[in-house]
Amino acid sequence: MIKISDYPQAPRSVKQQFDLSGRIAVVTGGAGFLGRQFAEALAEMGALPVIFDLAVTQPGQAAEAVREAFGTCEFEEVDVTSEESISAATNRVLERHGRIDILLNAAGLTKYGCDAEPEVFFAPFETSSQEVWDAGLKVNLTGLMLCCKVIGADMTTRRQGVIINVGSDIGVISPDQRIYEPDEATGFPGVPFNSPTFYAVSKAGVIHLTKVLATQWAPQGVRVNAFSPAGVYRGHDEGFVRQLSSRIPLGRMAVVNEFKGAICFLASDASSFMTGHNLVMDGGRTVW
Repeated sequence: MIKISDYPQAPRSVKQQFDLSGRIAVVTGGAGFLGRQFAEALAEMGALPVIFDLAVTQPGQAAEAVREAFGTCEFEEVDVTSEESISAATNRVLERHGRIDILLNAAGLTKYGCDAEPEVFFAPFETSSQEVWDAGLKVNLTGLMLCCKVIGADMTTRRQGVIINVGSDIGVISPDQRIYEPDEATGFPGVPFNSPTFYAVSKAGVIHLTKVLATQWAPQGVRVNAFSPAGVYRGHDEGFVRQLSSRIPLGRMAVVNEFKGAICFLASDASSFMTGHNLVMDGGRTVW
């Protein structure tokens, strides 16, 4: 228990609370759709984002784009499913900068990064592939765990750090498979994809791992929170958008860049009295 005389003083200025100037932030999956947005947000608020990603789609270009737009960003080629790869990259960052202040775990397996054909990736559970299941848990949950383990160990030694684990709204509620089915009322013919079981299960695990680590590392001054977004509109089928939007109180999907403020809140001193929380940003979908 901290003595009252040792309580920290929060800045009176809200701008100061959100300021991330000089902080070193590792963003796993930072070359991905959401990961790049998160790296941009951290850079804009003054942090130095270091993207940890595989070089399968020239992710160095993502770092270059962030750097051109916001002045700073670095890239490390990392396989988040390999503790050795994570440790080597982490050591390189520590050699350059001496510390890592923020870890944002955004790496995840989606249809965009899976070798499986769509009909295999989106197969119903009863005919689903164990290989896809194993790959999904290996990236989404085990990979995140390894990044927390390696980088969190350094944070606990320094007794300071912030970890943000990206979950999902369907890590909180069960995926509503009805949004993919044909709908006669709207003329929607249905779409040949769904929410794979591994994805929802792995994201639920991410949320609970966040709570476990938050309680373990609070005495060492490390805060651990989760961020669970809903789907972002990316040119989806109009009928699918109507189906999903009808189940969201705000009546729409999220749009590009809409999560940046939430990430900066969790990464900054604006959330200094928050740990073990899952910040859900889903237009109200999980309320129903």
